[in-house]
Amino acid sequence: MADITKLQKLLSERAIKLPCENNPIAIHKLTADPCVLIYEDTIYIYGTNDAQQAEFTNGKEANAYNKINTLNVFCSKDLVNWTDCGEIAVAGKNNPEGAAKWATNSWAPAIATKKINGKDKFFLYFADSANGIGVLTSDNPTGPFVDPLGKGLITRDNPQTKGIHWLFDPAVFTDDDGTGYLYCGGGVKDNAAHPCSARCVKLGDDMISLDGDLIEIDAPWLFEDSGINKINGKYYYSYCSNWEDRTGVTDPQMSPIAVIAYMTSDKPLGPFKYQGYLWENPGSYFGCSGNNHHWIFQFKNKWYIAYHAQTTEKMIGFEKGGYRNLFIDELKIEADGSIKPQRGTKEGVAPICSFNPYQTVNATTCCSSANIAFTNKQTVINTKDDAWILIKNVDLSKGLNVLTATATDKSKGNIKFMIDNWVNGTEIANVTVNEKKSTAYIKDIKLSGIHNLYLVLSGNIELLDWKFD
Repeated sequence: MADITKLQKLLSERAIKLPCENNPIAIHKLTADPCVLIYEDTIYIYGTNDAQQAEFTNGKEANAYNKINTLNVFCSKDLVNWTDCGEIAVAGKNNPEGAAKWATNSWAPAIATKKINGKDKFFLYFADSANGIGVLTSDNPTGPFVDPLGKGLITRDNPQTKGIHWLFDPAVFTDDDGTGYLYCGGGVKDNAAHPCSARCVKLGDDMISLDGDLIEIDAPWLFEDSGINKINGKYYYSYCSNWEDRTGVTDPQMSPIAVIAYMTSDKPLGPFKYQGYLWENPGSYFGCSGNNHHWIFQFKNKWYIAYHAQTTEKMIGFEKGGYRNLFIDELKIEADGSIKPQRGTKEGVAPICSFNPYQTVNATTCCSSANIAFTNKQTVINTKDDAWILIKNVDLSKGLNVLTATATDKSKGNIKFMIDNWVNGTEIANVTVNEKKSTAYIKDIKLSGIHNLYLVLSGNIELLDWKFD
């Protein structure tokens, strides 16, 4: 049986996500600064591993980010049920498994894919603290990732970084012709209305080199968090506005404090024109203010925004703040291309397709859970009896016959599979776990249609996966 950390147990027992809620997407792990990759029919979301910092502080100190050298990654096909794909070891100065041996930290990733020599390659950009942008490459969205350069892609050694207060928060974009562009920077030094601390640059064909100079973006009231999208032929640069007091200031280009503002251009490197702001600070709707970080993306012909909020830290009893979770909501874009200010929800998004149980399902796949600890091996452990995992919108139209669950050799207990409710729903199978692979026949129940499925664990179980046949 795998060991679980104090934090993993705390999250399993105190972090509550109601069955009617789809946000945050994963409440069992603290993650921030989302970036999104759409590859084939799957969405991957990567983020700063706030849990790594929390393992050191136990919530008694504010998040200083200095211990973070890994990134979290999750994937989904329906935007509601997410699989925890584990951690990517990035910075290697203080982590022997880290790919970038020169880097101390890994914050605020950005992800892109491009076909190189006829093969899909994946490029993961990250911030080494606030002093440089690195890049890792892989043949798979979840790794393993390697460092192709042995150094940073953009560092303070580049004279064009002068004026960038914080050299971090990369965003990456691949245009229709395959050309890549990178955006980064942030911070306020002297002029809060025009910090001029953001930059953009064309990438080389290999996506790991620069093909030109860093170009300044004069983003009004910029703080951090670059974002880039192409919408109906126009280029949208978005960012988080700063915390400077606006009292008595009259400025038509002034956005409120710590919101996501945006600019547009006819060219990927600008010049960009300020248009307004599109996303409120989470403090205005969740009551937990903090930095605002986002990633806008299109999936199955709809536009969405991924962002983070500090909704979990108080719930689990942290004394200090700055520990975040990832959320996704729809983003409405008007017919004329404008984007009005919008806000996040706990309800989140509706599933874009049903969930297929007729496949091997990793145990870390769920929408929500209670008293379930997620281990670093991508397994789950129940911390109490009658712990449950919820998978929403499961398609049972093919009927069921046999259910197989894979647990570790030392697991003992039982797993009830129930539909519609974990307490008084319909029990369709009860697996007695006393060996690595345990099988149960489905009860004589006529099943069809779409249901919420609960796995209810009791005993001493470490679950790897399950499957309906």
